[in-house]
Amino acid sequence: MAAELNPTTRLFNTLLVTFLAIFLGLFSVRLKYFVPEDGHVKAMGFFTGQIAFPLLIFKTVATAELGEVDLGIIGACTLGKLVVMLSTWLLAYFAYQTHRDRGQRVLTATVFAFYAVASNDFALGFPVIEALYGKKLNMTVYIAGNALVGSF
Repeated sequence: MAAELNPTTRLFNTLLVTFLAIFLGLFSVRLKYFVPEDGHVKAMGFFTGQIAFPLLIFKTVATAELGEVDLGIIGACTLGKLVVMLSTWLLAYFAYQTHRDRGQRVLTATVFAFYAVASNDFALGFPVIEALYGKKLNMTVYIAGNALVGSF
């Protein structure tokens, strides 16, 4: 191969492929090639959520050199998620449909807050980290650590 691509080009290529895959899935459902109501994507969802991602997390954690992990990075990511979660909860509670009773507002704010921090660390995080850092640094352990801490 010619010269190694720079990280920006690798990131662009990764994001392009990722978004093309997302749009391919979207258009496949919109054009009725797959009908989720008929169970066409149930097996794919089971494989992804119950087999592939747990194996990916296990492999990442099992092969990580935990002595080199900087817990400050995981702490910073966790703190960022907590700030976003709290901000989203407060905004949703005090600004979204305030005419409803307190219980409904608490429930809605909680759902919004969890949705805001329920990230797609593995599906998007691994390819992006790989594109930016390549094989030089083992940054994927931080994605796994952040996901494990954030899955309280």
